Amino acid sequence: MTEQTGKHKRGNEMRSAAMVALFGVIGLCLLFLLIALPLRAIQGKPETATPAITAAPSPTPVPTPSPTPYLPSVLTFDESSDNPLPSPSSRLSFGRGFKLRGQVQSNYPLTSVSLEITCAYSEDPRYPYVQSVSFDPANAIYTYPLEDALTREGVSLDSLAQFAALDVGIHTLKLYATSTGQPTPEKLFETTFYVLSDQWNTIKKSDFSNNSYETALNFFKQKDAFLYRYQWVDARYVVADPDWESNNIISYDCLPGREPWRIHKAALPYYKAASYYLNNVHVRISGTSGDSGVLLLRDLIDTYNGSYCSRFTSSEKSISHHAFGTATDLNGGMGANDNLKENIALINDEVRNFLTYNGIKSENNVLYYDYTYSGSSLLWVFQTIPETVINYILYELAFYRAGFQWGHYYVSTSDGMHFTLTDNIRISHDGNDGLRKVFEYIEAYTPEE
Repeated sequence: MTEQTGKHKRGNEMRSAAMVALFGVIGLCLLFLLIALPLRAIQGKPETATPAITAAPSPTPVPTPSPTPYLPSVLTFDESSDNPLPSPSSRLSFGRGFKLRGQVQSNYPLTSVSLEITCAYSEDPRYPYVQSVSFDPANAIYTYPLEDALTREGVSLDSLAQFAALDVGIHTLKLYATSTGQPTPEKLFETTFYVLSDQWNTIKKSDFSNNSYETALNFFKQKDAFLYRYQWVDARYVVADPDWESNNIISYDCLPGREPWRIHKAALPYYKAASYYLNNVHVRISGTSGDSGVLLLRDLIDTYNGSYCSRFTSSEKSISHHAFGTATDLNGGMGANDNLKENIALINDEVRNFLTYNGIKSENNVLYYDYTYSGSSLLWVFQTIPETVINYILYELAFYRAGFQWGHYYVSTSDGMHFTLTDNIRISHDGNDGLRKVFEYIEAYTPEE
């Protein structure tokens, strides 16, 4: 019994020791927690999570000051209501002065105001006629009346501009100005006007060559439709009576989207027919020069060189039919169309011997006149077509059908750019000396009622 009691006693002692050890470990853990926890946790405050370590924020950039906005230059010209500048209806008297009025305004200090006058078709060395006044920017001149003499030159632009020095003709006046904000001259105003003397000439029968007076008379019916008054400008150029011009010369859009043609109103039905063919007839030229593909006739026109122009021929003895608005020049930059005697043989040979008409063909439901070129005259090619045959095709398929004559058929020269209604050209397109190849057409122009 005593031995069992001893064993029981030793077991209790061992359990007591284990308990003491356990409580010791627990005590150490509590002590560690008490030491590790923040003071505020000990004081009963809620524990907060340890903040994550982040990179320091980049410094806020200092904004660069914006430059002062640039103020655009504004230059204007105000005409004088009491003394306006000349207009297209103005007829200034030759040898007489003219008051230059109005004022230039600027939002920057002005540095200059200038005037330029040109005369149409004049090669006189007085043109362009230029006068100018200038200003010291330090004086801050923002408004300048044209008659004001407070300039660096000590004179006004009005006093410098001597209209009495201008010759007879149609003039164009332009005003320019510069400022500290606009150093390049800026055009502020433009106008045209006539300068005319009291001396007039009149186109007469003896001014016509090749007996073309009768042809013109038969065309116009009325003499005053083409025998107008004029004054000489320079060389072969003249200025027509402005009243005759305004009553007879019109603008017509023969080729939409391109420069209008100025023609005589009596010629309008013929030009309407030509326009129809140019804008509706298709053609193709292939061969040694390449293949143009199917083109409209208007695509064969590289340059329009003018219709109405008051002038005599280069001899200065015979009136040009351009002076009536019944002639038009096309593709004048092509050498074969120069007014030269040697071009008679050149075009005749090219068209007769190397241009073959193959009839009417179709491509993609488009009917066209088909030609083959077998020559070697390829110094100038437009739309892959030699220059020697282009105006021939324009005449054959458009202007001939519209009632025009062709300058290539002059007897003493070839003027291949020239299509005319009133010249007396003796060679017939469909005669023995003519070059006609097409005798059947697929288009039918119907004149307007």
